Amino acid sequence: MKIIKKKLLFISILFFILSLHESNISLAKLWILIHVNSLIGLQKLIESLNLSIDIWQIIVTNLLELKVFFILAIIMFFLFVYKNIYT
Repeated sequence: MKIIKKKLLFISILFFILSLHESNISLAKLWILIHVNSLIGLQKLIESLNLSIDIWQIIVTNLLELKVFFILAIIMFFLFVYKNIYT
């Protein structure tokens, strides 16, 4: 089990280092490459909620600008922490 924990930490650090590279693609660009219509649909869905704040501009746009490797680094780090706490 210790080997899995070390691998998770190593992969997390590796993804973080890769996220610092300029040629890393953002989540929005990756989503556009995979299926642009679902991104447009999500935007229409969020904008149709008629909330007092503009969720799309304030929250979602900032999340979509994050780099893919940075998001993967965060996910792997949370898996590492989860494995350390619950096993």
